[in-house]
Amino acid sequence: MTEKDLNIAFKEAFNKACAEEQSLVPPDLQLHLYAYYKRAIDEPYNNSRSFESNDLRSAFKMNALIQVQSLTKTEAKKKYIEIIEKLYPKPW
Repeated sequence: MTEKDLNIAFKEAFNKACAEEQSLVPPDLQLHLYAYYKRAIDEPYNNSRSFESNDLRSAFKMNALIQVQSLTKTEAKKKYIEIIEKLYPKPW
């Protein structure tokens, strides 16, 4: 798969994910998708809240991002696409 094809497939997978009901996706997969997406677009975690507030959701997000930090953007895109295609088998 060329980089152009990968970018197209990633965008299609993201659009599919956006079109579906997020609450039907298990929370662990939501975290994986979040982390892979953020890594794929090379966007760091940004939270205006302090971790001192004991915000458990933010802590889970940060942990998910730490787990994928060693992946390349290409690897993150492929993993994101793989999860979306398992959740929502093609054709879309």
